[in-house]
Amino acid sequence: MSYHLAKNIKATLTYYDVLDMPLTSFEIWKHLILQDIEQTGKHGVQSIGDVVKILSSGELDTIIQEHNGFYFLKGRKALVRKRIQAEKISVGKLRRMHRLVKILRFLPYVRMLAATGSLAMKNGTRESDWDMFVVLRSGKIWIGRTLLTGFLHLIGKRRHGRKIQDRACLNYFVTEDNLEIGTKDLFSAHEYRFLIPMYNERLFQKFELKNRWIAEYRPHFSLTAIPHLLMAKDISQRKKVQDFLEKIFDGLHLEVWLASWQGEKIRRNPKTSIEGSLIKADDHSLIFLPHPQGPRVFEKYKERLSV
Repeated sequence: MSYHLAKNIKATLTYYDVLDMPLTSFEIWKHLILQDIEQTGKHGVQSIGDVVKILSSGELDTIIQEHNGFYFLKGRKALVRKRIQAEKISVGKLRRMHRLVKILRFLPYVRMLAATGSLAMKNGTRESDWDMFVVLRSGKIWIGRTLLTGFLHLIGKRRHGRKIQDRACLNYFVTEDNLEIGTKDLFSAHEYRFLIPMYNERLFQKFELKNRWIAEYRPHFSLTAIPHLLMAKDISQRKKVQDFLEKIFDGLHLEVWLASWQGEKIRRNPKTSIEGSLIKADDHSLIFLPHPQGPRVFEKYKERLSV
């Protein structure tokens, strides 16, 4: 048992080494990656005590090191200082994003907003943007995206061109009836386990239920029991304003026209045909990832694991 758990701990630290992220003992347990699922029990579940026991046993001393409570691969001590700095930067960015979300929740068709990517991991840099996961009302994804993007552009908070720092990166939209993530792999499990919900706790709970497949890659995945500190509390005025605005835009009947016009524009975009890109545009999801990180991260992970 200890041999297989040690392998899993090594795999976990190796994966996060690719992301330049040392982990605490609790984080190793929480994000444990299984190398030998058959030998670690039916679901591969271990206690945090088992993880701490392996870390303190010296069994992995030739491979890993510890500094200030963080564990990392040997020779990567510099990552500890980098992570502490990244956490401080990310906390400030998340607070600013939270203030923006409190405004965006009033916009028509917006149903849920969350932070993803390096910012959600609290591993951002001063230059990084705000990766945003957006859920829109069913049947209104095209106009919902248009209004959200347009509003962010008007207030100078939309990422475009070289304007990146502290701007919203809108590359993943889904409708409220399509919450299950399509790409199910190690990277996606990591990405959406770190997701920080900022608006609509109830819909976020539904999102977690729809994505219980994450447990196949993260055996210690569990549903969130306590609302995140950055979750914007709903207020009655929000619904009144949003309902009023939606009635106006519903009457304009723009959805079909926008779907045709923007869909053609997306199909003609050179980024759509990039090999390995993840571009999806339909009435249930709008995903724009011309250079998805998952394959690159997984290849580096396998390379470092084989050393």
